[in-house]
Amino acid sequence: MFRSKQSSSSPHVKELEPQYLTGFPLAVLFVLICISAIQNTLEMTILATAIPSITTYFGTVQDVDWYGNAYLFTICVLQPLTGHIYRLFEIKRTLLVFLFLFALGTFVSAIGKSSTVFIIGRAIAGIGCAGLFTGNMVIITAAAAPAIRPQLLSVSVAMVGIGGVVGPVLGGVITERLGWRWCLWIFLPSSGLLAISFMLMHIPDAVQKGPARQTFLRLHHEIDLVGFSLFAPACVMFLLAISWGGSKFPWGSAVIIALLVAAFVSTLLSISWICYRKERALLPPHIMMKPVVLYGSIATLLQGGVFLMMQFYLPLWFQSVKEASPEQGGIMMLPTCIAQIVASICCAILLKPVPYAPVWGVFGNLCAAVGAGLMTTFQPTTSAGKWIGYQIIVGIGRGFSMQIPLVAAQSTLLPSESSIAIAMLLFSQFFGGSIVNCIAKTIFINDLRPALHQYVPSVDPQKVIDAGATEIIKLVEPKDVQGIIVAYNRALTVTFWLPTAAACLALLFTFGLGWHKVSVAPPMKQNRDRDLRGMELEKNGTSCASSQVA
Repeated sequence: MFRSKQSSSSPHVKELEPQYLTGFPLAVLFVLICISAIQNTLEMTILATAIPSITTYFGTVQDVDWYGNAYLFTICVLQPLTGHIYRLFEIKRTLLVFLFLFALGTFVSAIGKSSTVFIIGRAIAGIGCAGLFTGNMVIITAAAAPAIRPQLLSVSVAMVGIGGVVGPVLGGVITERLGWRWCLWIFLPSSGLLAISFMLMHIPDAVQKGPARQTFLRLHHEIDLVGFSLFAPACVMFLLAISWGGSKFPWGSAVIIALLVAAFVSTLLSISWICYRKERALLPPHIMMKPVVLYGSIATLLQGGVFLMMQFYLPLWFQSVKEASPEQGGIMMLPTCIAQIVASICCAILLKPVPYAPVWGVFGNLCAAVGAGLMTTFQPTTSAGKWIGYQIIVGIGRGFSMQIPLVAAQSTLLPSESSIAIAMLLFSQFFGGSIVNCIAKTIFINDLRPALHQYVPSVDPQKVIDAGATEIIKLVEPKDVQGIIVAYNRALTVTFWLPTAAACLALLFTFGLGWHKVSVAPPMKQNRDRDLRGMELEKNGTSCASSQVA
C-alpha cells in the first residue's frame, strides 16, 4: 500500500511516501492554520488590558501573575511532549483533541467565579495551545511540498505577530464595552468553526501511525514520562524564580534561592536521564545535538525574547511617554506588524534564488538589532517618522529571522524527527520570551526607581510602579506629569538594550544552522537517493574488482 522507511527515532515509526496537497485544498487548509495561529496568540495577549478589570472582579491582586503565567508556562513546558504525541498519533485527531482542550480551558475561565477557577482554565487552555502551535507546523510539513513549504511557514509565523499586536487593542475595546469575560467567550465560536473545518479536511500524515488504541496502551513505552516529570518542574521552578525575583520576593530570599536550587537539581537529573534513555528520551540526543536543532533552538530562544519583549514594552512606551490609550498604542504598533508580514513573504521568495538559511537569518537578526538599538534613542519628543521607521526595521528583522530555524530544520530532518524538532524550537521561542521578559522587568523597575527619585522626588516611586504610568498621571499634580514621563522614557530606553543584545547573540548562533541548501526535495527522498548512489558505487566497485581478478 505505502512504500515506507523505518525511522531511526523509533522502531514503531515508518516514514511514508509524501502525499502533498495542492491547489484549493492546500489553500483552505493553510487559511485554517493562519486563523488558528492568530487565535492562539490573541488568547495570549487579549487579557493584557483586561487584567485590571479581572482583579477588581475577583477582589485580589495576589494572583495577577498567574493570569498570564498559567497560560504561558503550560505552553512552554508541554511543547517537547506535543512533538512526541504528533509523532505517534494521527495528526488530524490529535489536533482536534488539543483544539477541544483550548476551548474547554477558555470556557472554564469565562465562567469562573473565583480566581483559582480562572487560573485553572488558563492552564487548560495553555495545554491546548501548546498542541495547536506544534500541530500547525507539523501540518505544513506533512501537507505542503518542500518547494512551497518555506513560504507557508514564513506566513504562518507572521500570523503570530498579528495576534500579538491586535490582542491588547481588541481586549481593551471588548473590556470597555462588553466586559472582560467576552475577551474569552469570543474564542468559543471560532474554535467550533475551526474544529468543523479541520474535520472536513484531508490532512495527510508523513509518518505511518499504528492503531490509536494500541499506541495509547504502549504510551508509557513510547513517551518518556519520567523525563517529562523531571523536565517540567525544572522549567516551572526556573520561570517562577525569575518572574518573582526582585518583584514579589527579593533575589536573596529563601523562596527564590530554593526555586533556583531545585530547578538546577531537577535539570541535572533530567540531563542524566536523557543520557540514560538516549534516543528514547523526551529530548532525544540524536536529534537535539544536530547543529540545525541545537543552534536553531538557541537562536530561536533569543529571537523569542526580542519578539515578546517588544510586544510588551513598545506599547508601554506609547502609553506612558506618548500618553496614548491602549487602543491607540496597538494602532501605533501596526508598522511592526505590517513590516513583519511583508518581510516574511519576501524571505520565503528569496530563499529560492539564495537557499541558504544563515544568510537570511543573519540579515534578519542584524535588522532587529539595529532597529532595537535605535529605539534606545527615544525621547518624549521623538517624531512619528522616527518611531515608525525604527519599527519597520525591527519588523523586517523579525520577518526574516523568526522562521529561518524552522525552515532549516524541516528541510534537513526526517518527518518523524521534524515534529520533535519543531516542538523544541517552539519551546525555545516561548521559554526565551519568558526569560527575556522577566529580565526586562527587572531592568525596567530597577532603573525606574532612581529615575523617579531624580525627576519627581515628591512622588512615591512604589506608588507609581503599582498604579502604572497611565493611571498615576491622572492622580498626580500637573507639575509632576512631565517628570514621570521623562523617568519612564529613561527606564524604557535602557530596557531596549536587552532586545538589542539578544538579537546580536542570535545573529552569531544563526551561523550554526549550516550552509547546506534549503532543499526542495523531501529529506526521505534525499536519504533514499544517497542510499541508491551508495549501492551504485558499491556495485561499480565490485564490478571493477571482478574485472581485475579476471
